[in-house]
Amino acid sequence: MLEIVRQQMICIVAPGWGGGAEIPKQLHDALDALLEDVAVAHFASIGLLPALAGAPNQQPVLVLELAVEEGLRPYDLLYRLVYHPDGAMWTLFGGMVAPHVAVPTAKDKEQLLNQLMSWHSIAAGGFVGARDRSVRQIRMESDLLDQTRIEARKLKPKYSNDRTAFALALARWAYANPRFEWAVKPAPRSYWRGKGASSGAKLAYPVAAIALWFVVLGIVWALPRAYNWFFGEPGHVGRAIEDAVTKTTECLLTMSWHGLLAFALIAFLVWLFLVPLPAQFVSWRRWLNSVQQELDRPTQTLSSLATYAGGWLIGVPLLLAVAACALAYTFAPLAYAVAPDYMAHVVEPKLPKLTGLQITGIAVVAIAAVLCIGALSYRLNRRFKKLSEQFFHPLEDDVPRAQQIHPSIERCEADLVDGTQHMFSLTELRGPQWWSAWCIRVALRIVTFAGRVFFTQGWLGNAPGIHFGHWHIIDNGRRFLFCSNYDGNFGGYLDDFINGAAVGTTLAWRWTELRPRAPALPGQPGIAKPRSFPPTRFVVFRGVKCELRFKSYARDSMLPHLYHFDACNRTVDQINLATGLRDALFGERNEKNDDLIMRAIET
Repeated sequence: MLEIVRQQMICIVAPGWGGGAEIPKQLHDALDALLEDVAVAHFASIGLLPALAGAPNQQPVLVLELAVEEGLRPYDLLYRLVYHPDGAMWTLFGGMVAPHVAVPTAKDKEQLLNQLMSWHSIAAGGFVGARDRSVRQIRMESDLLDQTRIEARKLKPKYSNDRTAFALALARWAYANPRFEWAVKPAPRSYWRGKGASSGAKLAYPVAAIALWFVVLGIVWALPRAYNWFFGEPGHVGRAIEDAVTKTTECLLTMSWHGLLAFALIAFLVWLFLVPLPAQFVSWRRWLNSVQQELDRPTQTLSSLATYAGGWLIGVPLLLAVAACALAYTFAPLAYAVAPDYMAHVVEPKLPKLTGLQITGIAVVAIAAVLCIGALSYRLNRRFKKLSEQFFHPLEDDVPRAQQIHPSIERCEADLVDGTQHMFSLTELRGPQWWSAWCIRVALRIVTFAGRVFFTQGWLGNAPGIHFGHWHIIDNGRRFLFCSNYDGNFGGYLDDFINGAAVGTTLAWRWTELRPRAPALPGQPGIAKPRSFPPTRFVVFRGVKCELRFKSYARDSMLPHLYHFDACNRTVDQINLATGLRDALFGERNEKNDDLIMRAIET
């Protein structure tokens, strides 16, 4: 499932670029014609990366980013591009493969295709905003939206006061128009954006997997007994096999039940501490908000340091103790099966014997103690207001207040001001690089899974307007490349991440840093001073919440694009609106669809 998402976004990372810092107009037009004719690429961009430090070839690295339709394998995509008769791919990459060949033969094209496959990198993780839509579909639905608005202006004098009749008239017009016969069929939707979009459908998968596991164990446990029922009592070997199967399955069944019970108890405690208690007790809610605020605080204060230290001294040991208890309870049946005498005579006598009533009493006392501590802290803050303000006052202001943007980046953003913006970001992986690469891949798989299953309507967390965002670990795990096509401006784009998807953004970049590097070519940005990603706390806190430091880090990591292709030039909201209008016009007549039609033509 995640492979499908990742294959939609690939980068060709080709070392040894011998051209200049601009794409010739003729090649620019040829690439536009190629991508328009192939008609499977939503976006394409070309940029130059500085050569990797220590590489034998210090020429710039050419990057071709492609964001394409779902279901295309990289080989199939590159085959279409390389063997297209206009030869634009040979013009772009041929000099790196066969410098003295002007007109490639079939063998030359095959060599180029193989070389591009060796250079290609599918995304280590990514997010697709406007899901399940081909380039052709987006264009046709956009035309439907434009034509419907034109027709609505004609019908408005007649139906302006009757929304239902207005929507019905537009639906009849659309049905009668042969230009829109294709729209009668509902817009295609993947499972997670269609039937699987409900919470029940998402919950059904893990529940079904757990149920299947117990069914398999039950069948395995019953097989020896079924054999004996058919063929009679077994011999010594058969009885030994039956005993081994019975003991193993019973042990696994018991461990599974223990694991489920431990998970359910932990989930209940998390729910209790995060939902009912804050809802019932103001002091508890304020304490939780205060903890998160202090962990995310961009500048150091005595209060944030105290919260951080308290997390290490109290929170982490407590979580480890809960995890250890859950694991011990889960694997206790295995320990009894492997070493029953040791567990019965050595371990059991040392375990405390507590009744359910005693355990409940301890939990109540613990909760009451925490509530009392929170209430006491709140009263102290109100009683000693001046001391409290000093406690929360920043110890230092470590955020650089000025950020110089390279002119080449400003030119790229100005060129795209009326369309979809684009970003290339290149950073280095922190040492040890193998560990950083592994952590980033795990984090990106989580982000990709969340985008595929949960955030299916063009929003990543609370961050809107992302068409395609993807990350690549390149150069044998030494560098980290991020490519994004997004709506709006760069400042607002980062603000959406800071305020709406801070955890995922921090996870994606916390293992990176900026090291000094020379420009790829004169006129391109370089890095003079090294810096690390803003410091994080407990992996996911702080990080991007250091707003100015994060924006400065992101700006300095950016590289300009030499070429950019946008097949549709529509925002994510416009794409979603057009798809919704298609379904509303040609779907059943009800208030929901009528309202959607009216919103579409009035937007």
